[in-house]
Formats: sequence, C-alpha cells, structure tokens
Amino acid sequence: MASVKLIKFLGEAPKISSELLPDGAAQTAFNVKLYSGDLLPYRTPVIVDSTERTGTIKTLHALKNPSTNTNVWLSWLTEVDVATASDSGDDEQRFYYTGDGVPKVSNYELATNGSEPYPVTNGYYELGLPLPDTEPVNTAVSFSVVSATHYERDSGNTATFYGGSAHNLRSGNVITVRDFGTSDEAKSFNATNVEITVINSTDFQYFSPGDAVSKTANTTGRADLAGNTQIRTYIYTWVTPWDEESIPSLPSNESYIKEGQGSTVSNLPTAPPSGQNFIRGIRLYRSVVSASVTDYFLLGTLWFPRTVTEVSRTSNVSTVKFDDHHNFIVDDRFKISGCSDSSFDITDGVVTEVVDDYTIKYAQTASDVGTTAATSGTMYHDVSELATSSARYWGDGSYNFTDDFLVSGLTTIVPSENYDAPPSDMQGLKAAHNNILVGFTSNQLCFSFPDKPHAWPEIYRMTFESEIVAIQPNAGYVTVLTKDYPYQVSGNDPATMVSSRIDTLYPCLSKRSVVNMGYGIVWATHGGLAVFSPSTGIDLITKFVHDWDTWNDTLDPSTLIGHFYNGKYFGSHSSSSFIFERDDKVGGFFVSIEYLFTAAYTDTETGIMYYVAGSNGDIYEWDNANQILSPLEWKSKTLVTKDYINLGAARVIADFQTPDAEAANIQAYNNSVPAYNNAIWAKSIQLGCVNGPTDYLDAGTPVNNFGFLNAFPINGDGQTRNLKDLTGVLPVTFKLWADKTLIFQATVSSSDIFRLPSGYRSDTFEVGVSGSSRIRAIHFGETPYGLRAV
Repeated sequence: MASVKLIKFLGEAPKISSELLPDGAAQTAFNVKLYSGDLLPYRTPVIVDSTERTGTIKTLHALKNPSTNTNVWLSWLTEVDVATASDSGDDEQRFYYTGDGVPKVSNYELATNGSEPYPVTNGYYELGLPLPDTEPVNTAVSFSVVSATHYERDSGNTATFYGGSAHNLRSGNVITVRDFGTSDEAKSFNATNVEITVINSTDFQYFSPGDAVSKTANTTGRADLAGNTQIRTYIYTWVTPWDEESIPSLPSNESYIKEGQGSTVSNLPTAPPSGQNFIRGIRLYRSVVSASVTDYFLLGTLWFPRTVTEVSRTSNVSTVKFDDHHNFIVDDRFKISGCSDSSFDITDGVVTEVVDDYTIKYAQTASDVGTTAATSGTMYHDVSELATSSARYWGDGSYNFTDDFLVSGLTTIVPSENYDAPPSDMQGLKAAHNNILVGFTSNQLCFSFPDKPHAWPEIYRMTFESEIVAIQPNAGYVTVLTKDYPYQVSGNDPATMVSSRIDTLYPCLSKRSVVNMGYGIVWATHGGLAVFSPSTGIDLITKFVHDWDTWNDTLDPSTLIGHFYNGKYFGSHSSSSFIFERDDKVGGFFVSIEYLFTAAYTDTETGIMYYVAGSNGDIYEWDNANQILSPLEWKSKTLVTKDYINLGAARVIADFQTPDAEAANIQAYNNSVPAYNNAIWAKSIQLGCVNGPTDYLDAGTPVNNFGFLNAFPINGDGQTRNLKDLTGVLPVTFKLWADKTLIFQATVSSSDIFRLPSGYRSDTFEVGVSGSSRIRAIHFGETPYGLRAV
C-alpha cells in the first residue's frame, strides 16, 4: 500500500460491517452535505421567530401577512393536519385542519384575530354544519274565485278580464276562465289552462281567439286557478357566506294546493344555531311534484338581519359597515332602519359597491357625515322573487315567508341531501385529487364531496380491516397506512372509490413519519423506511444502509418525525436526527444530524425549512446562508491492508481560507452572543453558579428544561453560547486509528502534507476529519513521497 486517496464521500450504512463498506462510505457522517461528493457542513440553525407557545409543539404551519407577505406562525401541541382546497380563496387563506378537537376551518382573519400564540382561541368554525333542528310550518293561503265586471278582446286575440275585486294573481299564473254566459260572444271568452299577464290588482289579460270585442259588461264570468291539486311541503338548510350548505331539515306539514296558490311558511329560524359555526342564513326549498319524482326547488336564500356598526357619507354616497358578513352583490336591494343616525335609514336601497365582506356603499342624497360609530341600526335583505317585484324584507317585523313564486322560475334542486358533517373525531386531513379532502377515524376512511370541503357524506366512507394510522394522497391515489398492511385507494369520485391491499406487512409505526417524497409515500416501519408508489410498488427505501436490527438499534421508529427537505427525508426522533437521500447508484445517503425538532414547516414560496425544538416556542431556520458553519464529522470505513505497514504521512485537501462572507457571518454571530446569553441568564434561577444554571422561570414557575444542579462542567452550561475565533483559516481536525485505537489527532490549517507517528505497524486503519471547512479529499500513505503519486 503506497498511498490512498479518499474522494466522493458517501454517508453511513450501519447495516454493513465497517471493513466491507463501499469505497467512500462512512462509519460516521455527521452534519454534512454529500451531494457534490465533497464534505460540506450544514450551517448553524438560527432563531428567526417565536410561536409564543410553550410546551412541546407538534405542528407548525405558516400563513402570510397580507400586508407584508411575511410568515405568521400557527402552532399546536397536538398532531394537527392542515389542508387547503381550491375553493378556499387565496385572498383569505382559508384552511382546514384536524387533530385539535373536532375538525375545523379557519382563515387568516379568524386565526390571527388577537395576540399570539396563533391560532387564537375560538379562531375557527367547526367543519361541517349542524342539522336544522326545527320543522317549517306550511299554511296554504286560500284563493277566492274572482268575479268579472267586464270583458274585452282586441284584434290580436288578447282578452282582458276586468275583475270586481283583487284577484291575487301574478303574471305567469295558469287559470281557468268560465261562466261568461251562453251567447257565442260570451262563451268565446271562456278558457282552460291559460297563462295570464297581470295589468293591475283587479284586471289581467290572456289569449282568447276570436273577433275583436269592445269592453262589455258581464258579471257572471269567473276566474279560478287551473291544474290539479298537489301536495306541497317545505324544507330549509343552513347556509354560510362561504356557500356551505347543510343537510335539509325535516319537511313541513303537507298542504294540498293548486299551482299559483300561495303559502305562508312559518316557524323558520330567526338566528344561527348555537356553537362555533359560520351560519348566517337559511335556504328555503319548495316541493315540486312531477309524474316520476318529487324534488325540492330553491325559493331563495334568506340572510339573517345584520347590525350597523359604522357609517359615513361623502358626496351623496353612503358607506355602511355591519357587524358581520353582509352577503351582498352589486344591485342587491336592502333596507336599513333604526340607525342611530337616521339619515342613513333607507327603504329599497340598492348596493352600488361592495367595499369588503362587511362594508357596502349606496346612493343617498343627504349631508356629508364623517366616519362615525353607529350605536344602533338593522339591515334587512330583500327576498322577493324578481328585481322587478315589490321588495320584501325578511326579518323586518316577521320571519315568515310568503311563497307565491312561479314554478316556472324554480330551477335549483336542493344539492345537500347527503352533506353530512365529518365525524367529530376525524383526523389525518389531506387534500387529494379532484379537490377532494380525505380524513380517517379508527378504521374508516372518509371523503368530502368534491369541491365541498364541509360536506362528508356517510355513503362515501370505506372500512378497513385494521385501524388506520395515517393517509397520504399521491399521483391520483390515496395510500392508507394501518397498524397492519398498507392499502391503495383509487378512483376519481368518492362515490366510486375502490381499495386494494398491498400484501407486504409494513405497518406504519408513526403517523408523523409519513412524507410524500414525490417518488412515493415514505413511512417508518419495522426494518427501516418503507416506500410505496403505484408505479413501482412497495419496498424498504433504506434497505441498502439499514437492516432490521440496525434500524431498531439506532432509533425508536414510533417516535420518528419526518419532513420533506430539498428532495431528502429529514427525520428526527427521540435521540437524534438524520437526513436520508435516495440514490439509485449507491442506494442512498444516510447522514446523522445534530439538531432535533418536534415539528417542521417548509415555506413553498422560498423553499426555506423552519422547525421548532424544545418547549419555549422558538422557531429556527435551517441552513441559513448567513449563519456560521456547524462542525461536521466524517469517519472512513475500516481499511485493511495485505501487509502490516506504518502510515507515515497524510494531507487534507480543503477550503481552509475563510471567505469574506464567512468572516462576516462569524462576526455577526459573535455580536449576537451577549444578548442571547443575557436572555438565558434572565430565565435562570441560579445566576452564574459554578456548575451552570438549573431550571428556568416561566411566569414565576420553575420549569425543568435546562437540566439539573451540577449538570454542566465549569467551562460551559450547555445553553449559553461562546464566541467564535475570527481567524483567516477554517482548520480541520484529522484523526488516525490503527487497530481500532486512536493513535493520532492534529489540527490541519492547509493542504500541505504532514507527518503521522512512527513506531507501529498495523493492517487495520481508519481516518476521520472534523471541522467547518469544505473538505474535498483525504490522502494518506507510508511516506510523503508516496503521496506525490496520489
């Protein structure tokens, strides 16, 4: 053995004997990047923010401040799954989540409406709407036959019926005209099932073929509703400003009624139901009977009245703000009454501009008024059938609804008959293909209705043989991981989903270990990290670096937390962390990492990974380019020579010179040390004790977070920071083992050859390097001369 050159450094492979590791593989690869073949250290994580939440945070998520586009942090002490849907609106950042009590929905405004930590208490609505709890009451309005006073017909076959009293009919009603007499002229005005056009409250016109007849007195004619008598009932649903709709109520009592005859619907809700919901109105439906089926058709959306909170007026344009969502669009009609500034009261007002969800503008001729808080005032919505109809303001004196709507104008069938709320204990929420949300409870897989995140029909649920641990959508499928076998669920519609068992017993041991890596779903199981993809099947992705024994000896997979980081699997568990990167040539890189985390989040806009650790709520940024380099460590395989030799010389090829940018990072770090240490000492009960601080105070209560009395040596307490030397070089520590015993250690500051100790002979060698430089190669041999040929 003249000399050896180590390049193309690889990671650890604990399953392989150190003597049999591939060239470049390591016994130890710590805090090091390997993508280039060189050894590059990761940078020291830096605290960039705080969740302001104490305790072990298990979920971290960020929203964007709409004004600054900076991260606003949400955190939970439980395993929460957060999902979004395409109907949720980027402007409000709506999101759905499970794992924090009942399934919930929130947005930026709700979640951050108060002081941190976020989400604030009650900063959500329950996902799914409650069942309507009352039954409408249906009362038919009696219809009186109308007696005529005259008849008339023009040359266009349009007859006019002159009534002696109010007919209570509407244009479009179908009626029967009869009893005009026995003469041919009078009988020609009789008609069956004709559609009328109302002229005024007593007179109407209809088609009647025949000669023109001038206005002629007749008091025997009668007008009555035509058609068969049918059964009519009503239902209602809850509705939110997000267009979420509940399962319908029970039907009202039946009435027997002719089309065109009116009904009064009473016993309707006058306010939202109790609970944490976003219900702000109801939708009312009427039954329509056909030859084959009875359906319920929408009459209208009835929004509950809102309270005026703020008013202003400029140049005859009034601006009014309400206490909650107004649910208007431009040209809607409304009424305001009882305002503390009565000049803003208006009947048949028309919305000219929607300022935001709470504020509208309308034209109103009156004096200018500066922005003023309103102490009273109520707004009512128009619920008439047409914009040309006389306005009706629901809740203005009565919450009854008068239904005289034409059946010809009813077009929308109730869509929400199966819009069940999700199970109250549902967890694991994920966004799947076709804008479907997926969750699970026990051994049931639950699907939302497509494009309806609040609706979770019970008829869509699938039951599995084993309890579900985690689910993860990928490539148009849903992978279901259980305590036994994994399953693949496929289909484009929740109503037609099918499942198939993957017959390899790889149970999921940790819900939080599951990561969608793009090439497949990865999770912790016995023997390593399992991976499944519909195209490639199932396997242990870590099988080249870990065996079942070494995997379980290295970590407790039930504690593993996984995160997708730059195409790599970043795992943290009860004792340490690691980064695993798949590599089709060598099987993968496995690197040990110094820093633990309990939850992590990657900003998709910037690609930056953030994490939390400990229990004080600090948020760290991982591998920030402006931070100092962390120390790396790498130890080679065991090199066995055929002869006993004495290694006499070595060199380390590395980037020893400190770049200007790195010097600036070190200086910035040193500048931050005093403030950081002062903050630590401020929390400590024992300031400056010889053996370091023990517990720290949280609101005056000792919290055992930093260790115990006498836990730290005199030259360091384990929490505070020390200044870094600011020199022109980044030295590397070189180590040499012979026969598994460390025989040499030295600090190297250049790529020059240096001497190794003499006086021994061995056939078993290992070398190692540590430091904060980029290390490109390690050379060693029997003599300095021999290194020249490397």
